[in-house]
Amino acid sequence: MPLDLLASAAKDVSDNAQRIFASLLRNSDSAADYVAERIRLWQLASAEELKAEFPFALYEQQLSDWQTRNQSPPVSSAELAAAVAEYVALCRVAKLPDNQSFWQRELAAVTASQTVTKKRQADSTVSARLLRDEWQKALDKARADWELERISMLRRQFMEELEVFLQLLQQLQQQLEMLGLDPGIFLDLSKGNFSAQEIERFKRWANYLANDPGVRSLCDLLGKLRQLELSERIERAQVRYTQDIELPDINSREEIIGIRLGRDIEHVLPSELALLADPETSILFDLKYVESRLMCFDMQGIQRVQQHHQKEELRSVEEAAKQGPMVICVDTSGSMSGMPETVAKAVALFIAGKARQQKRACYLINFSTGIETLDLGDDFGMEALIKFLGMSFHGGTDAIPALDHALGVMKSEAYERADLLMISDFIMASLPEHLRQQIEQQRTHGNRFYSLVVGDCFMTQRLTSLFDHEWVYDPHSSQIHELIGFQRKLDGRPENHSA
Repeated sequence: MPLDLLASAAKDVSDNAQRIFASLLRNSDSAADYVAERIRLWQLASAEELKAEFPFALYEQQLSDWQTRNQSPPVSSAELAAAVAEYVALCRVAKLPDNQSFWQRELAAVTASQTVTKKRQADSTVSARLLRDEWQKALDKARADWELERISMLRRQFMEELEVFLQLLQQLQQQLEMLGLDPGIFLDLSKGNFSAQEIERFKRWANYLANDPGVRSLCDLLGKLRQLELSERIERAQVRYTQDIELPDINSREEIIGIRLGRDIEHVLPSELALLADPETSILFDLKYVESRLMCFDMQGIQRVQQHHQKEELRSVEEAAKQGPMVICVDTSGSMSGMPETVAKAVALFIAGKARQQKRACYLINFSTGIETLDLGDDFGMEALIKFLGMSFHGGTDAIPALDHALGVMKSEAYERADLLMISDFIMASLPEHLRQQIEQQRTHGNRFYSLVVGDCFMTQRLTSLFDHEWVYDPHSSQIHELIGFQRKLDGRPENHSA
């Protein structure tokens, strides 16, 4: 059965992958799940391929026709000869013994008699059935041999393809672990062509992040951009409450709630009924009854109902809701050439990788005098990201188109309350007033703006007025300014302006 063979081949591939890449698959659930899914899909695709490419379908149909003919004997010598020829053709194609000399003798024996006799009819029927059985055996053998060979080839090709991909992940595993990223973010590499140059580019960026404690600390803080604000934010929420209350029920009398005057004989007090025991006082009872002045128990029923009401409460935001989308603008102009560009792209790679791992929307903009964009949605690939970051314009710096495009992105539903991070040396002209106004408007909608200045040529006054937080990184000394105060806020410590 091909399904049994495919199941065995799939298990062999799985066992082989688990043995060779044990460390990778053990430390990455997403990679292990991906391999299992790839094997499952391969098994299904192989089953369809075996069904569609079966090379003996013609001979299978000829055998079916011959079996139908044998249901109404006798078989003529010409029909038998034609069937034998088809059987021999199958054997030769499948490289199986055809016993042609035997079937020639059988044909000669059937056609030896010139008259139609019962013996000849019996001989032809026996020969036809024998041919049918031998034909079925040959076809089954041909199918089994072909399926075994084909499955073995498909398994070998698939295993080679899978091993190449897993070897690539294994090469990147160390760098990914240093960055705190799951190798599973590179699963899309199996769909594309990830060149050796791009692999080396990624390793260079990753090693730079791992070996530069200043940049790494900054990246860790950038991942908490929203945490500082949202941890201090209290939301007003309408909360619905349900309360059980007791109300009088005029239709029932279940409990004694007091004494009343009346003439309800059923609920008259015993002291009043005692008046009837004496003929002299019974007249008094009659008078009280007529005047409805008998003391009676006051009875009342109680019904319990639920009342719903709303009230406003102050609630803190859950941690899981703090992860928002990111918009990253990377300066790739000529002034960023060299180490500043490496820093900028390494930081962008780290943040985008974290966004993918956390399933956060992320939008990337490369800019100099023009812009190039990449929407890193749920289905984006790391291959596309690394190729995108590999682009460099090396022209002048014009941040206006990048910011204008970023503001347009923030207006979309997918990027509501997004954080924008601009990475640049900020050797650029001042921003026009209308762009500043748009930024302020977006800030009122919950969007936040951050900057990472690579180098020391920047305009402090402009930065302070435009961005919510600014960091300044010197690539030569690996020193980061305006970092300590932000970290203190995250830690809940008081500011020390003298630091």
